[in-house]
Amino acid sequence: MEGNGIMHYFKAMKKWGFSHRSQLLLGSILGFSLTAAFLLGRKKSRLGTSVSQEPNLNMERYVFEIPTGNGPVQAVVESSGECYSVKFDGRYIGTMWREGRGMKWNTHDEDLKPYLWDISNLLSGAFSRKGFPSLLKGAYPEIRSTEWKGSETLEVVISDETDLEVFSTFLKDEILNLVDFEEHLDLVVKKAGNAYFVLVGIN
Repeated sequence: MEGNGIMHYFKAMKKWGFSHRSQLLLGSILGFSLTAAFLLGRKKSRLGTSVSQEPNLNMERYVFEIPTGNGPVQAVVESSGECYSVKFDGRYIGTMWREGRGMKWNTHDEDLKPYLWDISNLLSGAFSRKGFPSLLKGAYPEIRSTEWKGSETLEVVISDETDLEVFSTFLKDEILNLVDFEEHLDLVVKKAGNAYFVLVGIN
């Protein structure tokens, strides 16, 4: 009796399936789409934490301290081509570019003109050991500040929400992609107000 009941149930399901083929097909497509979107979303969110630590080597980005009449400001200079956009404390003040192959820089923006020489001078030394902090801060937004503790020691303070062990391990693996000088340099990587640090040696 039970076997007959099961067979009757399967026959009824088969009949229903034939009469509702289009709805079943649409339901299957919708289910597959939602599952794929969910899985892609999870993958993207997992990658987000690690990708944020990767330096963007396709875009030049530097963070300088520029003296002004109202005190020093943080200048962020970015370029993915021939022109460099400049922001002072997050406010866009203009675009600059190099004239020909020489060292002369130019801009049409009045707010930027008084600082053109200072910025171009800092840009010219960005790949030296002395200018390395600006390149380091530009590549890694997790870095809050840098301070020289000696001729061969640079203290690097990262944000409180950044995992020190993960960041320093990643930095050790990737830092040579940014280095263009031969002198030795030690990076003391730490968080503000915390005595614990990780030492990253360069060259």
